Amino acid sequence: MGIRFKLSLLTCLLVTIVIIVSSVIVMGIMDTFLLGELVKRGLSLSRAAANVAGYSMLVRDRLSLDNLVAKIKERQGDIIYVAVINHRGIVAAHSELLKSGSHFQPEAGIAINKDSDGSTVSRVTRNGQVFYEFRTPILFTGKEVGQFYLGIDDAALTTAQEAARREVAVMAVILLCLSVAGTCYIARIFTRPIKQLNDGVSLLKSGSNLGAIVVTQRDELGELTSNFNEMASIILNQQDKLAEYARGLEESYFSTVKILAISIDARDDYTMQHSTRVAALSLLVAEEMGLGTEEQRELEVAALVHDLGKIRIPDHILKKTGPLNDDEFQRVKRHPRDGADILGYSQALRRFIPAVLHHHEWYNGQGYPEGLTGEAIPLFAAIIALADSYDAMTSSRPYRAGLTAEIAIGEIIRCRGTQFNPRLTDYFAAALRIRNYNPSALTVLEMPVFNAVILEATA
Repeated sequence: MGIRFKLSLLTCLLVTIVIIVSSVIVMGIMDTFLLGELVKRGLSLSRAAANVAGYSMLVRDRLSLDNLVAKIKERQGDIIYVAVINHRGIVAAHSELLKSGSHFQPEAGIAINKDSDGSTVSRVTRNGQVFYEFRTPILFTGKEVGQFYLGIDDAALTTAQEAARREVAVMAVILLCLSVAGTCYIARIFTRPIKQLNDGVSLLKSGSNLGAIVVTQRDELGELTSNFNEMASIILNQQDKLAEYARGLEESYFSTVKILAISIDARDDYTMQHSTRVAALSLLVAEEMGLGTEEQRELEVAALVHDLGKIRIPDHILKKTGPLNDDEFQRVKRHPRDGADILGYSQALRRFIPAVLHHHEWYNGQGYPEGLTGEAIPLFAAIIALADSYDAMTSSRPYRAGLTAEIAIGEIIRCRGTQFNPRLTDYFAAALRIRNYNPSALTVLEMPVFNAVILEATA
């Protein structure tokens, strides 16, 4: 930490402290001033009204008192109530007519002001509302014949105080920004070479090709900059080689997944390319939903390996042309768990376990292996379930012909909300109808990165 930075930091701290303290003092003065103005206005109104009300109180002119109270309340929008109280504590006139004639109970509050003429100002809370209550004696020929009460809402004062504080705060921020900007500008002039090196290190850390930093000084710092340029060149060359190796590993990984999916399907002539078609259908739904590229890549791999557990099913069960008995059916139902177990051996493939394990769950909880319901079923598993069921219905078997696309879609929609997620069902049906899915146009290509399945739409 250099001396320039320390000086800049100290200057900024001192300026900040001075501005904050000054702002607090100014805000306090503004609050006091605004409160004083409210008190002046309230006392002026209260005294003027008390002078007018004296004679009316003496002659018991109820109409004049009501008219006085009503006019004051009407002309001052922030006045909550106006009341004239006689010497017995009875309400002679009130801005709320129903309170006339009742006994007046003043609220105890925080005393704000008390004048020599007996007028008082208090901050009162009544029924959860905060206001300032002004009380002025009503005198006639020097004798007190009653009291005049006036309540002014605290909201107007609070709003004015907040506005004043905001203005002071804005000015304080502007002054602070100007002070900091000036200090930083001066410091930047002296620390520019160091900042260039720091930026170069950040770019190098992120893997960006920063280019050579221009050496502007012929001292130790300039020598350090030259050495950094050489080091950055070496590191970037090594990064390029590592990236090339990573791309090769990723290509091998994806190719292995595709080959594994093809191998699983090849065990049964009637399910050839089943996983590939399921992946293609799943991607159609993902695109219709607007899922991102990375999510589509993950979904595609999950769909390709969704039947991985069938590797453990004996051929005599897997290729059986007739109906399965109970034991055989229970064995087939184990393939989601078997697939999850196999994926568990690979750290890279474990993230696909939820999709593989739950792709036979039903939305209403009647599926297997765990009977999950509704949104508890993982998204990828629910999408694959739709694609898997559709492909199974449209694929021919020795004992039945495959359904047409329209009939299969109808069955999918019929099971909306029972077997399948309703929202995903709508996406699935829309995707198939819009894109005119044709399984015969589906091919598997050797590709270095994803989109392992290519779907061509035919009109």
